[in-house]
Amino acid sequence: MLKKIVLENKLMMHERYNIILITLDGLRKDRIESCPTLKSLANSNVYFSNMITVSPYTLASLHSIFSGMYPSLHGVNAYYNMFKFKKNEITTLSQLLQKKGYYTCCDIISDVIIPSSGFDERNIFDEKTVNFNKRHTDLIRKLSDRKFFLFLHYTEPHKHLVDEVIQKYKNKDDAQYYKSQKENNTRYDSYLPALDKYVSDIIKTLDESKISDKTILIFHADHGTSVGEKIGEKFYGVFVYDYTINVFSIMKIPGYKHKKINSQCRTIDLYPTIAEFVGLTAADLDDKVQGKTLSGFIDGSDVDDREAFVETGGLYGPWPSPNKHNVFCVKINNKKLIYNDTPQTWEFYDLNTDPNELNNVFDNNSQEIIEMKKKLLSYLKENQISTKLDST
Repeated sequence: MLKKIVLENKLMMHERYNIILITLDGLRKDRIESCPTLKSLANSNVYFSNMITVSPYTLASLHSIFSGMYPSLHGVNAYYNMFKFKKNEITTLSQLLQKKGYYTCCDIISDVIIPSSGFDERNIFDEKTVNFNKRHTDLIRKLSDRKFFLFLHYTEPHKHLVDEVIQKYKNKDDAQYYKSQKENNTRYDSYLPALDKYVSDIIKTLDESKISDKTILIFHADHGTSVGEKIGEKFYGVFVYDYTINVFSIMKIPGYKHKKINSQCRTIDLYPTIAEFVGLTAADLDDKVQGKTLSGFIDGSDVDDREAFVETGGLYGPWPSPNKHNVFCVKINNKKLIYNDTPQTWEFYDLNTDPNELNNVFDNNSQEIIEMKKKLLSYLKENQISTKLDST
């Protein structure tokens, strides 16, 4: 049915549906099971359970979603490059939707967290005082009598992590944090009931406003969050292990029932997918867009894993690099090759047998590793990324 809606009657899709995109900042995929409403949503709608964020921190991740491009091509390829988005060269998702007649609106933590172009209304909240449930449901009600695109940024867990992890451990030996995984998990889990209530309130508001049947609702995580699995990363953005890069997206699409999609895809694929929802095709998008529509997974015509490339550079950790990404990986068929540019080290993990990425077997130098290294080097070249490998 969705294939018919998306591919055969794009004008009807364009005319009918609002689009709400909600970032659940830092939500670990393995915690969906602990969120009853979110779990129910995943079990009754389109659930992408194996989506890879192209960068495991919010600034780069969200700019990639709004551009359909990897960070090093859109410009926000480091924490301190937040002002370097190539706005004069890139058509953002909000600009696309604005041109299609949508009233475009967002509520965000900071003016630089997403590209500024293409919004009719931009709202910025104070994370320390905001009541997300009231603020965001009020916004939906206000927009309910028009065709709209709404981006909402939910950062309640982030707020608590800043207060309870960064502040607590900044003047202490980091070793204590990594020795306290049980405490870290308990702390993180304490944030989940509020998050799940937020999800419930959003759905309830759509129902009460009588726009559920004409709204595509998308929940996703921009990245996961460490609870101390790897020494050197207390939060996210330092490394590219699966606890921060393997995320999810749940799409509640009118007229379409549950489908769990386990095939690997990327967060940059959301851009062309949403574009297709409003009647656009790949031919309508800029050639620079690197994401590919997810509609084939939804209608069953595509089942193959997509290669994923990830890049990051931490604010802290063993080799901080806030001015330039210095950690990269490629993930193919549940195998992962990592290159750490600052120490010039490599890691290879077979997540089929080593899901926690504990056994680095790069030194095996198998043919598979050699081929994946070629892939990684190809992604570095495609995205115009310079590394120490250039001089070797």
